[in-house]
Amino acid sequence: MRKSEFIKKLEKEDINLDEFEIELESITDDPYVMGCCFNEGVWKVFKTRERLGHYIIKKFNKESDAFNYFYELVQIQHKKNFK
Repeated sequence: MRKSEFIKKLEKEDINLDEFEIELESITDDPYVMGCCFNEGVWKVFKTRERLGHYIIKKFNKESDAFNYFYELVQIQHKKNFK
C-alpha cells in the first residue's frame, strides 16, 4: 500500500498504539514514535524508545513494500495493547 492508503486505513480503523505516536514525514528522536518515511533515497521504517533516540528497523526501495511492512508492525503494537 502507498502512504496515502496507509493514512486512510489508520483513520478508518480504531488503532490503539498506547504511548506510541506515528510519524510519516521525517525521522525523529522524540520518545515513543513509530514511523515510516522517505530518507536518503530509501523508505525507512523506524522506532524510538524513551531515551535512546531512533533506530531503523528496515529499509525498502519501494513505498508500497515499506508501508505494507509498517502496517504489520502497527497491527502488532495494537494487539500488544489488548493483552
